[in-house]
Amino acid sequence: MILGGILSEEIECFNKYNLTPVVSDFNHLKLAKKLKNKTVHLKFDTGMNRLGFYEEELDNLVDYLSNLKIQGLMTHFPSADIDKEYTQNQIKKFEKIIERLNQMKIYPDYIHCQNSAGLIYNCDFCNLVRIGLVMYGEKPFEEFPISLENIMYVKSKLISIKNLKKGEKVSYTGSFKANKDMKIGIVSFGYADGLPRLLSNKGYFLINGKKANIIGNITMDMTIVDLTNIDAKVGDEVIIVGKQKDKEITFADVAKLAQTIPYEIMCGVSKRVRRIKVENGQ
Repeated sequence: MILGGILSEEIECFNKYNLTPVVSDFNHLKLAKKLKNKTVHLKFDTGMNRLGFYEEELDNLVDYLSNLKIQGLMTHFPSADIDKEYTQNQIKKFEKIIERLNQMKIYPDYIHCQNSAGLIYNCDFCNLVRIGLVMYGEKPFEEFPISLENIMYVKSKLISIKNLKKGEKVSYTGSFKANKDMKIGIVSFGYADGLPRLLSNKGYFLINGKKANIIGNITMDMTIVDLTNIDAKVGDEVIIVGKQKDKEITFADVAKLAQTIPYEIMCGVSKRVRRIKVENGQ
């Protein structure tokens, strides 16, 4: 299933790989007639006001559905984490839409509306969920009641260690000035790897189970940390996000310091960061 809709230049690709699009407007439906499998998921807008048909378009919509298989129906929750009343109203709207489609003899195989935050709502009329953050072990909001385990780590290494004298400055613009003699470390990870520059002088990594505070401005390829109270050597593992001994840095921790959301941090890890798939702890 492809969530982003369908464009005319994509028809060949859809047909080649037998893909099923989500259609959310009448132009999508016209293009769907060119699909070999003639199969779609219909998206309805119940309050996101981004993509989707509105309930009042149902009568006109039916005329466009001939010769198409409606495999699924869906909507999306914009505020499931912060506004329960709004989300409950969305659920009621969606149920009403489903009832009306059933009256029109449209019975999809799949019905889905819950994202990660939406898992806390009773949607027993659905048979699919579309989780995002929770799949990686990140909570969609702080009080999320389901136990999760983080499965995505971001790591690097110490590539150099230096001694800094009191009064010396660190990195571009000298935004950090040592108020004492210090030991500092250079980590091979910077904003080109996806580390927000907003973490300059306020973020931290984990090195040998201890917090290593970021000092100075984060640069393209490297970040400087305070190792004054950490026993470390060149080549030691550095945890950007993840667990080390009894400490942990989550994407939510990083996002809070960077004044954004966990998903932006996760999506921001650049392609040049090598991905390693681990199964069964190996």
